[in-house]
Amino acid sequence: MSYSQDEAILKKILTNIINSTAGLKHAIIIDDTGLTILSQSKFSFSGNKDISVEKIGAIGGAVFTAGEEQGLILGYGNIKTQITEYDKGLIFSVKTGKGVLCLATDLNVQIGFVRALIKKWAPKIASVLESYLKSSDQEAISDELKELFSPDSIGF
Repeated sequence: MSYSQDEAILKKILTNIINSTAGLKHAIIIDDTGLTILSQSKFSFSGNKDISVEKIGAIGGAVFTAGEEQGLILGYGNIKTQITEYDKGLIFSVKTGKGVLCLATDLNVQIGFVRALIKKWAPKIASVLESYLKSSDQEAISDELKELFSPDSIGF
């Protein structure tokens, strides 16, 4: 598949996830470094300028990685799903191959349904994400090489 086809599939999956039940606010796919790849939200962050999908993704990736490491140190094995409960909402995170899917929800969301949703979509996201990241890496490398060897950058 091409980069744009992979992106379209991932966007469709995120749309399906976010529209699947009441209480889901944001669905974010981040890479292993914490960079947001794609996201879908029911609500915007316009009311609070300090909040952004990129910040949620970066922090979510760091928290997930810390949880993974903690489980390995304790001998619990690999993390399956990480659920963080706050006063006003929940964040669900699950490994999706070379990335992490983070879902931000209200408190009144059906936790069992969200867990089932994650288990349903995580393998598909992992499969598409592998191709997507490979394609985007190749495009970035190609663009960088073109720029490196362009006549303007050499000084001709």
